[in-house]
Amino acid sequence: MLRIEYMLKHQNKFQCSLLAFSVFLILILCLNIEAVVSQSDNFMLEAEQHWDTYGVGGTCISGTHNLAISDIDNDGVIEIVTGGFSYSRANATTTSLGAPLRIWSWNGQNITLEKGENWPGNIGCVYAGDADGDGVVEILTAGVSSLRIWNWDGQNLVLRGNYTEISASSIFVGDVDKDNMPEILTVGRAYNTSQPSAQLSIWQWDGENLSLKTSAEWSATSDIARANSVYAADLNKDNVIEIVTAGYVNSPKNSSGQLRVWQFDGTDLSLKANAEWRMVDGYSVDNAGNVMGNTMAHNVKVGDVDDDGFLEIVTGGFTYDGEKVKGQLRIWNWTGGILNLEKSQEWMTSDITELKSISINDVDGDGKIEIVTSGSSAGYDSFAHDAANKAQAQIRVWSWDGNTLTLKQSKDWIVGEAVCAWNVGTGDVDNDGVVEIVTVGCMQIENSRDCDPDLRIWSLPTTSMPPTSFGHIIVVVVGAVIVIAISTSMFIRKRHRNLT
Repeated sequence: MLRIEYMLKHQNKFQCSLLAFSVFLILILCLNIEAVVSQSDNFMLEAEQHWDTYGVGGTCISGTHNLAISDIDNDGVIEIVTGGFSYSRANATTTSLGAPLRIWSWNGQNITLEKGENWPGNIGCVYAGDADGDGVVEILTAGVSSLRIWNWDGQNLVLRGNYTEISASSIFVGDVDKDNMPEILTVGRAYNTSQPSAQLSIWQWDGENLSLKTSAEWSATSDIARANSVYAADLNKDNVIEIVTAGYVNSPKNSSGQLRVWQFDGTDLSLKANAEWRMVDGYSVDNAGNVMGNTMAHNVKVGDVDDDGFLEIVTGGFTYDGEKVKGQLRIWNWTGGILNLEKSQEWMTSDITELKSISINDVDGDGKIEIVTSGSSAGYDSFAHDAANKAQAQIRVWSWDGNTLTLKQSKDWIVGEAVCAWNVGTGDVDNDGVVEIVTVGCMQIENSRDCDPDLRIWSLPTTSMPPTSFGHIIVVVVGAVIVIAISTSMFIRKRHRNLT
């Protein structure tokens, strides 16, 4: 009898200890999950670069396709190519405007300006790709009314072609009709038309001459449309290339996001799918009080972001929820001739939160593809000189497994008086085996209205565990402890019955 009482007494102590230990681990799990959310800023700023106009004028790299990361001179090292527009001031008056093409390199210690070229006008987008199929990468720049094609060999920047009356906000190069020759795709607003419509154009460049193969213009009935971004890939593994365009339809006061899928057979350009969306009716204003819109897509990229063997379409922009402007990230697939929305993620940091640009790459060395987004957040009154809630830049790193979208890393920052990360790109720019994240946009210099692009090079620790992995381990441990506790309790109770 004394033995039974002794066992029952120590059984209770043992069960209480196990229960306390289980609760303790559960608390650790909860704290760890909170830590993942609140301590996800593991970005390391490796370098920062200002422009030659810093403090004497200004340069702004707006547009969401004004950054290219590629080995453009075939030297085995990736270069950074930027566009934008620049200006000089004298006695508070703008004295000149220019298109500032810049080629940069980063060796892990210093950013070097390899080449700078300026001409009157602006650069709305840049792209790097083999445009004529000769094995040499070209730089393509486009502005309000011209398309220029360049070669850079590490020493000389050569203008290969300058074509006017072409307006583009995004460029893509690829063989979209399977004729073994690349095409140049441009999207933007139709040039010199009374109706402000969207336009997709397909060009062929033979190294000397640029010819238009076909184009398509579209708009809503008695209204407008705008194509902001273009990409091309075989979306459904049928050996046919699809062209994807993203933008918006209707006037800004009534805008809906728009995503379209096209095919080109070498002669005819055909629309295969169209999706339009918004959350509510109405529109928002920007931080200066101008009409901003309801819903718009700024950027589109394509990649197998969930590792299922099929490509997904990723769009980014903003949407109005009836009170505030939220950043919006959407993941789609195109199967059976239908655009299917897999996930839509909205978030708000301040009154106006906007996703500007997207890059798809493995940026943390975990062997999986991440979605990297850049943009900004600001208060409705942040344009005022003495406003407290000034614009801040944002980077977000997301992962998608087909079911869950996880925010792995996030960074918000402000320098100068206000800043926006208009553009983001990724690549191993210093050849060290680590993929870097490059952001560039527009920073307002304190106490002035001048701007600087504030190019930044970031990296993430490659040895860091995915945010949810430690939590999953804890769940397993807690589950095991609870099972042990229950099993031990049942065993002691069984022994107790046998002894009595």
